[in-house]
Amino acid sequence: MKKHRDFISVLKTNNMRITPARRALIQYILDNQNTQIPLKEIQDFIEDRVVGVNRSSIYRNLEVLKNLDFIQELKLPQKGKCFQYIFDRNVHHFYICKACGKTNKGNNQLFEKIEKALKNVHGFSKANLSLVFYGFCEKCAKTSN
Repeated sequence: MKKHRDFISVLKTNNMRITPARRALIQYILDNQNTQIPLKEIQDFIEDRVVGVNRSSIYRNLEVLKNLDFIQELKLPQKGKCFQYIFDRNVHHFYICKACGKTNKGNNQLFEKIEKALKNVHGFSKANLSLVFYGFCEKCAKTSN
Protein backbone atom coordinates (compact mmCIF):
# COMPACT_ATOMS: atom_id res chain seq x y z
CA MET A 1 0.00 0.00 0.00
CA LYS A 2 1.49 3.32 -1.10
CA LYS A 3 0.30 5.33 1.92
CA HIS A 4 1.83 2.79 4.30
CA ARG A 5 5.17 3.18 2.50
CA ASP A 6 4.79 6.98 2.67
CA PHE A 7 4.23 6.81 6.45
CA ILE A 8 7.25 4.55 6.89
CA SER A 9 9.36 6.84 4.72
CA VAL A 10 8.46 9.90 6.83
CA LEU A 11 9.30 8.00 10.02
CA LYS A 12 12.67 6.92 8.64
CA THR A 13 13.41 10.46 7.44
CA ASN A 14 12.82 11.63 11.01
CA ASN A 15 15.19 8.92 12.34
CA MET A 16 12.40 6.96 14.01
CA ARG A 17 12.42 3.22 14.39
CA ILE A 18 9.76 1.14 12.72
CA THR A 19 8.66 -1.00 15.64
CA PRO A 20 6.01 -3.73 15.38
CA ALA A 21 3.64 -1.56 17.45
CA ARG A 22 4.17 1.44 15.17
CA ARG A 23 3.70 -0.65 12.05
CA ALA A 24 0.45 -2.15 13.41
CA LEU A 25 -0.81 1.28 14.49
CA ILE A 26 -0.11 2.80 11.08
CA GLN A 27 -1.87 -0.03 9.28
CA TYR A 28 -4.88 0.22 11.60
CA ILE A 29 -5.18 3.96 11.02
CA LEU A 30 -4.95 3.47 7.25
CA ASP A 31 -7.58 0.73 7.35
CA ASN A 32 -9.90 3.11 9.23
CA GLN A 33 -8.96 6.41 7.63
CA ASN A 34 -12.53 7.56 7.06
CA THR A 35 -13.61 7.29 10.69
CA GLN A 36 -12.82 8.81 14.05
CA ILE A 37 -11.20 5.92 15.91
CA PRO A 38 -11.74 5.84 19.69
CA LEU A 39 -8.59 5.50 21.82
CA LYS A 40 -9.93 2.35 23.48
CA GLU A 41 -10.42 0.70 20.09
CA ILE A 42 -6.82 1.51 19.12
CA GLN A 43 -5.51 0.15 22.42
CA ASP A 44 -7.48 -3.08 22.09
CA PHE A 45 -6.31 -3.59 18.51
CA ILE A 46 -2.62 -3.05 19.27
CA GLU A 47 -2.64 -5.07 22.50
CA ASP A 48 -4.28 -8.00 20.65
CA ARG A 49 -1.66 -8.00 17.89
CA VAL A 50 1.62 -6.94 19.46
CA VAL A 51 2.94 -8.99 22.34
CA GLY A 52 4.29 -7.04 25.30
CA VAL A 53 3.16 -3.57 24.19
CA ASN A 54 1.99 -1.37 27.05
CA ARG A 55 -0.46 1.50 27.16
CA SER A 56 2.23 4.20 27.50
CA SER A 57 3.93 2.91 24.35
CA ILE A 58 0.65 3.23 22.46
CA TYR A 59 0.21 6.80 23.76
CA ARG A 60 3.77 7.72 22.74
CA ASN A 61 3.22 6.31 19.25
CA LEU A 62 -0.03 8.24 18.88
CA GLU A 63 1.77 11.41 19.99
CA VAL A 64 4.51 10.81 17.39
CA LEU A 65 1.90 10.39 14.64
CA LYS A 66 0.11 13.57 15.81
CA ASN A 67 3.36 15.56 15.75
CA LEU A 68 4.09 14.35 12.22
CA ASP A 69 0.56 15.36 11.10
CA PHE A 70 -0.51 11.80 10.28
CA ILE A 71 -3.44 11.95 12.67
CA GLN A 72 -5.48 14.52 14.53
CA GLU A 73 -6.85 14.12 18.04
CA LEU A 74 -10.54 14.82 18.60
CA LYS A 75 -12.49 14.85 21.84
CA LEU A 76 -16.00 13.66 21.05
CA PRO A 77 -18.76 13.92 23.68
CA GLN A 78 -20.08 10.35 23.29
CA LYS A 79 -16.81 8.62 22.35
CA GLY A 80 -14.14 10.46 24.31
CA LYS A 81 -10.67 10.79 22.81
CA CYS A 82 -10.56 9.74 19.15
CA PHE A 83 -8.07 9.98 16.33
CA GLN A 84 -8.70 10.95 12.71
CA TYR A 85 -6.42 10.29 9.73
CA ILE A 86 -5.24 13.56 8.09
CA PHE A 87 -1.94 12.70 6.36
CA ASP A 88 -2.79 13.58 2.75
CA ARG A 89 -5.86 15.71 3.29
CA ASN A 90 -5.79 19.43 2.59
CA VAL A 91 -8.47 20.52 5.04
CA HIS A 92 -8.81 18.75 8.33
CA HIS A 93 -10.84 20.80 10.71
CA PHE A 94 -14.03 19.86 12.44
CA TYR A 95 -16.81 21.47 14.38
CA ILE A 96 -18.31 19.29 17.05
CA CYS A 97 -21.48 19.79 19.09
CA LYS A 98 -20.73 19.59 22.82
CA ALA A 99 -24.30 18.43 23.54
CA CYS A 100 -25.16 15.76 20.96
CA GLY A 101 -21.68 14.98 19.62
CA LYS A 102 -22.57 15.63 15.98
CA THR A 103 -19.30 15.98 14.07
CA ASN A 104 -18.99 17.95 10.86
CA LYS A 105 -15.92 18.29 8.72
CA GLY A 106 -15.07 21.86 7.78
CA ASN A 107 -15.04 22.83 4.15
CA ASN A 108 -12.61 24.76 1.97
CA GLN A 109 -14.62 27.99 2.25
CA LEU A 110 -14.17 28.07 6.02
CA PHE A 111 -10.48 27.19 5.67
CA GLU A 112 -9.93 29.98 3.13
CA LYS A 113 -11.60 32.55 5.42
CA ILE A 114 -9.49 31.50 8.39
CA GLU A 115 -6.31 31.50 6.30
CA LYS A 116 -7.14 34.98 4.96
CA ALA A 117 -7.72 36.25 8.52
CA LEU A 118 -4.37 34.77 9.62
CA LYS A 119 -2.65 36.59 6.75
CA ASN A 120 -4.44 39.92 7.38
CA VAL A 121 -4.06 39.94 11.17
CA HIS A 122 -0.75 38.16 11.72
CA GLY A 123 0.97 38.19 8.31
CA PHE A 124 0.93 34.37 8.41
CA SER A 125 0.40 32.48 5.14
CA LYS A 126 0.40 28.99 3.67
CA ALA A 127 -1.22 27.55 6.78
CA ASN A 128 -1.75 23.81 7.09
CA LEU A 129 -4.84 24.11 9.20
CA SER A 130 -5.83 21.46 11.69
CA LEU A 131 -8.48 22.73 14.07
CA VAL A 132 -11.37 21.46 16.12
CA PHE A 133 -14.18 23.83 17.08
CA TYR A 134 -16.44 22.84 19.97
CA GLY A 135 -19.83 24.50 20.34
CA PHE A 136 -23.50 23.74 19.87
CA CYS A 137 -25.22 22.66 16.66
CA GLU A 138 -28.32 24.55 15.54
CA LYS A 139 -30.69 21.95 17.01
CA CYS A 140 -29.01 21.79 20.43
CA ALA A 141 -28.64 25.57 20.61
CA LYS A 142 -32.41 25.94 20.14
CA THR A 143 -33.27 23.39 22.84
CA SER A 144 -30.93 24.95 25.40
CA ASN A 145 -32.49 28.43 25.11
